[in-house]
Amino acid sequence: MTALHSSTWLAPSTSRAWRAPALDASPVDFHRGLPGYQPSPLVEAPGLAAELGVGRVLVKDESNRFGLPAFKILGASWAVERALSDRADVTALVAATDGNHGRAVARLAARRGLAARIFVPAGVHPVAVAAIADEGATVTTVGHSYDAAVDAAVAHAERTGALLVQDTAWPGYEEIPAWIVAGYTTLFVELDEQLGDIAPDLLVIPVGVGSLAQAAIGHYRRPGIQSPPALLSVEPDRAACVLASLRQDALTSIPTSPTVMAGLCCETPSGAAWPYLRNGLDAAVAVTDPDAVAAAGDLAGAGVPSGPCGAATLAAARLALGSPELRTHLQVSADATVVLLSTESSTANPERGTRPERGRARPERDSTRPKRDRTSSTTNHWRSPMTESVLAINGDRLWRSLMELAEIGAYDDERTGLRGVNRLALTDADAAGRRLVIGWLAEAGLDIRIDPMGNIIARRAGTDPGAAPVVTGSHLDSVATAGAFDGCLGVLGGLEVVRTLNERGISTRRPLEVVVFTEEEGVRFGVDMLGSAVAAGRVPLEVAHDLTDRDGIRLGAELRRTGFAGDGPARFDPPHAYVECHIEQGPVLARAGLTVGVVTGVQGISWQQVTITGRAAHAGTTPTELRADAGIPAARIVLRLREMVDSGDYGDLRATVGHLAVHPDLTNIVPARAELTVDLRNPDDEQMARAEADLADYLDSLGGSGISVDTRRMAKTRHVPFDDRIQKVIAAAADDHGLEHQSLLSGAGHDAQEMAAICPAAMIFVRGEYDGISHNPREYSTPEACARGIDVLATTLVRLADE
Repeated sequence: MTALHSSTWLAPSTSRAWRAPALDASPVDFHRGLPGYQPSPLVEAPGLAAELGVGRVLVKDESNRFGLPAFKILGASWAVERALSDRADVTALVAATDGNHGRAVARLAARRGLAARIFVPAGVHPVAVAAIADEGATVTTVGHSYDAAVDAAVAHAERTGALLVQDTAWPGYEEIPAWIVAGYTTLFVELDEQLGDIAPDLLVIPVGVGSLAQAAIGHYRRPGIQSPPALLSVEPDRAACVLASLRQDALTSIPTSPTVMAGLCCETPSGAAWPYLRNGLDAAVAVTDPDAVAAAGDLAGAGVPSGPCGAATLAAARLALGSPELRTHLQVSADATVVLLSTESSTANPERGTRPERGRARPERDSTRPKRDRTSSTTNHWRSPMTESVLAINGDRLWRSLMELAEIGAYDDERTGLRGVNRLALTDADAAGRRLVIGWLAEAGLDIRIDPMGNIIARRAGTDPGAAPVVTGSHLDSVATAGAFDGCLGVLGGLEVVRTLNERGISTRRPLEVVVFTEEEGVRFGVDMLGSAVAAGRVPLEVAHDLTDRDGIRLGAELRRTGFAGDGPARFDPPHAYVECHIEQGPVLARAGLTVGVVTGVQGISWQQVTITGRAAHAGTTPTELRADAGIPAARIVLRLREMVDSGDYGDLRATVGHLAVHPDLTNIVPARAELTVDLRNPDDEQMARAEADLADYLDSLGGSGISVDTRRMAKTRHVPFDDRIQKVIAAAADDHGLEHQSLLSGAGHDAQEMAAICPAAMIFVRGEYDGISHNPREYSTPEACARGIDVLATTLVRLADE
């Protein structure tokens, strides 16, 4: 077999010639005869097709099956129908589940007047448990894994005589799982009918224990089928039991970690599914939580309300089709048709609010979507500047606000001897900082609301109540070793603009809003710019609520604990414009001797974690040629990245290994493991893709001789250009204040890049001292520079708000 890296498996030969045992076709007519039956939609996504470089992308949307938010009832209903036709003595059904299967079984039991007992693993949220209980079932939490819940369900069935309805098969329990798999074939018969004469070239399937994939393989590898598609499976990198089994070429159990793709979190594949998976798949991949979260947001933009389990198929397509080797293996051409199975609604899991309205005509939210027309005369010009539109704020008051806020979460940094800030998102310190700022916003007379993501929106009314607002702001959360300015300058600068307008009695036609976004840094819950991503629609609220920190604490739970679980819509109505002021976090302005800069956009960012596993050995007694030293490839990666940058072959690439650790980290022990992070930055998305692909090939080459190299995607964002017209308004404001300035690209991510998806947006940078160091207690910008940057912000906001 061939492997690209630890998250990918390729079949040693094409699976399309393999023929699977025939599956029972009876469930199709059975389902069509049930009340409320209708085929699930097949949604066209042309923006995703352009992104993936294929002819068509079609998404099979399983967000509503007989009133339940997932496909699972297809299998459970047919299994129960068959089982009860053979057994008249059944009085109760029992199942193990992480949510959707158990809810389906509970509903089927209630419709037939039977009792239901459902076992769930610890970690399933009380909201999901309540949804199952609402169907009339008794729900019991047991163990910490899906497999533990299955064991408990089996024991209960043996003890009570209840009918066990489970999709996982093992020796002696194959009949009901086979019926469940047969029930899933309805989905693929529908798909064939919806496609008509179109033959799909690639089908991407999410796998947990493998039953849905077994149904897909049984359908598309059946005898007599013409033009069978390539089949690609996807599962979480934290629970990749199918991938592990394929790589070992044997059914394999693995330990799992919590994942937002809870429905795919399984330790062992189904024994009945395994022969199908082994012989019928062309490739298998594992994807990260952040990639699944991002994909869920992009599917929502395409009109498909998908949770992370279903959206994993889009994340897999991006991983697979972004690899030339894997793309070739799957035989996916530029005119190929790719079908993604979105197997659950965004409401399928706990803390995932109401599903968005279905809107087939709604344009997609992705990088290929054309921006709305911004050239009309009503929006393309601001009025001639009046004297009062050149505003100077109270710099001393702004500085006092910055310093007072910096005391919340303050700590004494031993390395620098300076006072730093530690306000991780939704900790007690962050909550205290938010309350302080809310008090200041209220004193300024602003109407304040908090949305379900915890974003704080403070509104100053305009003279035209129907006009879209002009929005400014940033964030208050920090990294663990921060200074006083990152994010805070943008929020408190917006507050200072409002204070100045109040003092001078200036009204604006459009409302002004100052926003505090939640979890911009991403260091606690793993997704940066999270609050603004939810506001702009890239990440669904329910997905964000399901994210957990390293201790397994859910973001939604922390919002409630800290009192910032607001109400109302989570997505913002498109503002007239968004402008953010921020310290530069780099050396460009300082070295040019300038105070402010006009930001042209944000470069693409790619984060990966690399784990190298070797073999520990005694430093004195083990000959060099017998060592598997994990530190050697780690050092080579650092040097390779610098060579890539210096080569100039990848455009303006920047590469950083910011974290590097070896284990067991002892003087006289050869390292058994090395862990490092790779941070790539590039303003050109194509050059970034080339760099990532070449790095992946290099990492693959480091394996062998007792060394293995595993990678995990941490985050990825594309290059985002800012609005040209807003940049011109900012530049004119700087000119009117007599400030020299230059245009520059941001190397760091900011909330403005998310807001740019729904409105014209741009940024103002303020010079930082000490070469612009940031995320460090040495982070510093002078009182004068801060005041001048907010002067430019104030003038810009007033001019935009008077359009």
